[in-house]
Amino acid sequence: MKAYMLAFVRVNDLETFNREYIEKAVPIVEKHGGITVGVDENPETIEGKVPEGRVVVVEFPNKEAAMNFYKDPEYAPLKEWRQKTSDSDSIIFERGF
Repeated sequence: MKAYMLAFVRVNDLETFNREYIEKAVPIVEKHGGITVGVDENPETIEGKVPEGRVVVVEFPNKEAAMNFYKDPEYAPLKEWRQKTSDSDSIIFERGF
């Protein structure tokens, strides 16, 4: 069953973030079968409260693949850098009922 990673990311220096994180993280996402489904700098909230920031949705073949990406040793230094230079709220969930 497909799984999705949803993140709301708040960054101060978007240009540096894109260059230092996105360009290096995307190949690791793809290594685990991940595909970026959507990115929006200013998502429109239509109900309730959601975290502020850029919203990112990444699709993986399954939940295991998503977790393997998140725990990948190659991703670890990028994750550490991201956590120092931005704030985020993230979840992994499976599709379907």
